[in-house]
Formats: sequence, C-alpha cells, structure tokens
Amino acid sequence: MAALGRDGLIIAAALMAKNIGGGINYIAVCRCLSATPEAVAAGLVVDNLFALIYFPVSSALSAGKPDVNQSDKMEVARRSSQNPSGHAKDFAADTSQNIFLICNLLFLASAFLWLGEKFGGGSGALPCCTLITLLFALKAPKNWMRQLQRPAETLGTVCLYLFFSTAGAPGIAIADSVQTSLPPLSLYLLCLYGVHFLILWVLHRFGSLRSPSLVAQRLLVASSAAIGGPATAVALAQANDWRSLVVPSLLVGNIGYAIATFCGLAFARIFDGF
Repeated sequence: MAALGRDGLIIAAALMAKNIGGGINYIAVCRCLSATPEAVAAGLVVDNLFALIYFPVSSALSAGKPDVNQSDKMEVARRSSQNPSGHAKDFAADTSQNIFLICNLLFLASAFLWLGEKFGGGSGALPCCTLITLLFALKAPKNWMRQLQRPAETLGTVCLYLFFSTAGAPGIAIADSVQTSLPPLSLYLLCLYGVHFLILWVLHRFGSLRSPSLVAQRLLVASSAAIGGPATAVALAQANDWRSLVVPSLLVGNIGYAIATFCGLAFARIFDGF
C-alpha cells in the first residue's frame, strides 16, 4: 500500500487470483477494481520473476516419478492401439468448418460479455460473464460443445498471448514504478509461494501414507494447476508420462479459473477496510 497506494491492495488480490486460476483472473480482478496500467504491469513483472523459479523447481521435484495409476496408463494405451485415429476423427474439419466454428465462438464470447455488462455493469461484467459461461458450458448440448473444443483452445491461447503482450508493454515505460513496487510485491509473493509449498509439504509428509490422493505426483499437478493453470498442469503430467493425471489436471485447473476471480474480489473487499 505504501508503494502503490490502493493499487497495492488490488494487485495483491489479483496476484492471489492468478495463483488460483490464471492470467485471465488477474486481469479480471484488475479491471473490476480499476487498477492503473502501471500497477497491472508491475504485478505481472514480479509474478513472472517468481514463475521463473517455481516451474524449474516443480519440474525437478517431479522428475523420475512414475504414474500414480499404472493400470489406467495401460488402459489408455490399449484404447489408443484399438482406435489410433479416434482423436483426429473427432476434431477433423476442413478450413471452412473451422472458420464457421471460430465465428460461433466470437459470437458467443461477445454475447456473454454483453450479458455480463448488462447485469453486472462496468465493474462486475467479467464475474457475471464467468457465471454465464459456466452455466452455458454445463447445460449446452455435449455434441455441439465437443465441436467447439479445439477451435476454442486455439482462439483462447491466441487471445491470452495477446493479453500478456499488451499488459506487459507498459512495463517498458514504467521502470520507476516497477522498481518501487518490486520489494513489497516480492515479499507478498514470497509469503504466497511459501505458504503454498508449506501446505504441500505438510500434506505429503503426513498424509501420503494415509491417503493415495496425497502422493507427490498428484500434489505437484495440483500445485501447477493453481500456479500456472490447466495448461502448465497438463504439460507437467505429459512431460512425466503421468497419463492418468492429464484429465484431473485439466479439471482442477478449470475449477481454479471458475472461482479465482471471485476469491480475488472477496479478498479485496475484506481487506479494503483495514
């Protein structure tokens, strides 16, 4: 707060949301609470510095560990050998079909955002849009949703990279702001990551012998899903050939996306009076 004023509280809430969900939650909290572009860029800079430490450490801790469920791994291999082209068949589409699906996605995204602004106003648009999107994903016909999965992943990845490039661009011109906020934000993230690792260590140290859900592989994937989102969690599982953890990592990561914005807004609301 001393370094960034009220923006300090907003960025703290946004960083907490980012390390539950992902980058989209970070920008959602910043937008809802009207953070300045300088503060948004400063928070991203410091968080990326910690990510450069976290992901190599996470990869080192996971190296050499087998899949937690070898029977599931064998079953996946058996199904793949029976139907090696099934995945390609499900998502096969020509160029015109892909363009049609992407147009549908853009329409849906625009419609959901319009509804979010209609019901939530300027500050609550993104949380309302999140709820509408979740309800749609749960209630829409599965066959239709399955066709949208691959183009939605592609379009979402492109938009996420665009967000990071535009959000980080002001950092070039705000070196003084970043330098001022670096010590307090670093201390805050040190506490955040420290508590995160402490919880993981306690669960593994005292719970792994009692519950198979708390073995190192599952805890590492869950940790990656929180810190980096479903994409990094899946990458960790695939890099170590943990096939049985690929789908759970996606599920946990997407749950983080769904709840993180609301957690960040609640955090800011609670501490705004202190």
